[in-house]
Amino acid sequence: MQEKIANRVYDTDTANALGNWQRGYRSERGYLSETLYQQADGTYFLHCAGGPRSRYAQRVAPNTWSYGERILPMNDEEAHAWAENHLTESAFDTSFGECAQNRNLTLMLVRLKTVHTDKLSKLAAEQGRQPSDLAEELLSRALETL
Repeated sequence: MQEKIANRVYDTDTANALGNWQRGYRSERGYLSETLYQQADGTYFLHCAGGPRSRYAQRVAPNTWSYGERILPMNDEEAHAWAENHLTESAFDTSFGECAQNRNLTLMLVRLKTVHTDKLSKLAAEQGRQPSDLAEELLSRALETL
């Protein structure tokens, strides 16, 4: 499935599936399936599908519902929380290995000006690193000078 949301394309064929959670069988009306994906740029999204009596059902006519699916973009914190609640411990460790294995890391949401995130992303790409790793290093250096 491919969907464009807020000028960003989310594609289940090109993204990496990190884990899946299901309730019921696809033939059941209340069937639910959620799969967490991570794109090449590091962003996460949830591919959701369900039967005609699920929260993902799609209306096809008045009083008539059918199987439906949708994509829900997620930030890092949301993806991490979903994975903690829906994946097995081994699947979680595989998907979020560094954060799960290193108890000294804490997930933190920080709002930055667009100009700073653009510079950070550009510099990280030039160095072949993840923006979060570069931000950690820069923040560490700045805090040492205090």
